[in-house]
Parts: sequence; structure tokens; C-alpha cells
Amino acid sequence: MTAPNQPSQQDKIKADLLGRKPVDSVQAFNLHHITRLSAIIKRLRDKGWPIITEQEKGNGIARYSLPEDWKPADPDRQAGGHKKAC
Repeated sequence: MTAPNQPSQQDKIKADLLGRKPVDSVQAFNLHHITRLSAIIKRLRDKGWPIITEQEKGNGIARYSLPEDWKPADPDRQAGGHKKAC
């Protein structure tokens, strides 16, 4: 469970993707202790995120990224899950 005022696992992956950092399961575990990256990617895709999958040759690890020109409709809400106060 996420502590109050702490980003969720999904928020962390959103931030990585929006920062144009490709994400794979090894990085997600090492950086964020996330073990079910594919489940997070599916939830984001279900919300309309056009996540690209590239399969690494030799080891089969999937690396996820966003198209360079894609931005969410409301970046404040999408990146952190909460609207910023003005």
C-alpha cells in the first residue's frame, strides 16, 4: 500500500515514461521495487496511453516507451494522479 503523499507505483512509471525514459522490468525493480511492470503498463494502455513495446533480442526483456510526440491530455493529472493547486 502507498503511504500518504507518496507516489504510487503507477505514478512512478508514468513519470519515467513522461520523462522519455524507456522502462523495463529490471529498471522498474531496481529503481522503484516494482515487480509487476507489465500489469502497470496494461492499466496505462487501458487508459489510452500509446505505450510502445520493444523486445530485446537474446534476453526477451520488454522495454516500454512513449512516442516522442505524445503528451497526455492533462499532464498534471496524468503524471502524478492529482491536479496541482494554483
